[in-house]
Amino acid sequence: MKKNPPLIVLPLVVPPLVPPRVIPPLVPPKCDLTAFRFIPMDVKFLSSYEWVLFNHVEKVAFINLLLKSWHEIPSASLPDDDVLLTHFSGVGRKWGKIKDKVLSEWVLASDGRYYHPYVAKRALEAWLIKLNASLDANKGNEKRWNVSIDNSELLADLEEALQCLKILNPTSKTLESHVLKAIVRANKHIDNYVNLSGGDPNINKHNQTKKILNKKEDINAPWERNDLTSQILESKRKN
Repeated sequence: MKKNPPLIVLPLVVPPLVPPRVIPPLVPPKCDLTAFRFIPMDVKFLSSYEWVLFNHVEKVAFINLLLKSWHEIPSASLPDDDVLLTHFSGVGRKWGKIKDKVLSEWVLASDGRYYHPYVAKRALEAWLIKLNASLDANKGNEKRWNVSIDNSELLADLEEALQCLKILNPTSKTLESHVLKAIVRANKHIDNYVNLSGGDPNINKHNQTKKILNKKEDINAPWERNDLTSQILESKRKN
């Protein structure tokens, strides 16, 4: 009688679990725009692929969430909480059926909050305006009262906001303008506006900013971040 060959039992190989890709928040955690009573809205957004494909109920929910996110802290974000999202959306029980579509362009960040890239860009631009206004006010108070004010925290917040905006919208004119101001304030690469303009700080400031950004490679050095955020946002746009 022919014997069957012994069975060879191979060990079960379980592939390692690949953690889901996460991205850092699109705006700094301190970004507080509750004092800003309006949100800039580009008319082109209303003809975007995302908006056109929404039905009436989905548009109502999306606009409600967008407006709510503007005054959340950080701005441009929403909590990953279905109970709150149902309430914020304003569509009641219909939210469960439309959630995935309405949130299709929002990204869930590592802080457990949803961010919309368009709203985040506008929030960052407004946040930069607020930070620069605070720095200007401190500068005026220093001169008026002959005191020294520590702006290190504000400057750190400014740099963090610039980093976020550079990732979301590297061609932003607002970014260029605030980069120039940040460089001047930090006194890292240039002494003052006069050195740029030959005596007049208002001459061709926009073009001068471009030249600085192109020539001073070390200006971008503090902004070197993992480009995972950009990759994920780009993949969402393609899908």
